[in-house]
Amino acid sequence: MTTTNTSFIVSVVALLLVIITTVQHGQAIICYECNSEYDPRCGDPFDPYSLGTVNCSFQPRLERLKHLEPTICRKISQKVYGKTRVVRGCGYITDVKDNHECLVRSGTHDVHGFYCACTEDLCNGADPKLPSAVMIAVLGIILAWTTI
Repeated sequence: MTTTNTSFIVSVVALLLVIITTVQHGQAIICYECNSEYDPRCGDPFDPYSLGTVNCSFQPRLERLKHLEPTICRKISQKVYGKTRVVRGCGYITDVKDNHECLVRSGTHDVHGFYCACTEDLCNGADPKLPSAVMIAVLGIILAWTTI
């Protein structure tokens, strides 16, 4: 195979990788779903090994929100009377603060809540975020290009 043919094949593969990783595949979102009350791996620090994930599109609709499609992942940390519980799952109502800020709420009777929402698959896991698929594809292209 000539150098020109090899360069062409690498270019086509690189282009396909970029297209595959950047095209949106619809509204479906996959989230971690767990509750640290029943599984301590769900708490912080988060241990996703063998924890369940769900495709939120297949989740049963909530009675009061039947008209909404789940489009976010969420993580709720709540501290009640000194005991912390973390709940991760699908969410239905979006906000401009999703992916940017977490909300902190305090209530009566020593109740505190920390609510985060995000719009990428499995984003309700541990921080820091893993590199995006686009970034991985770009690094793969650079590595492939430099080895030719």
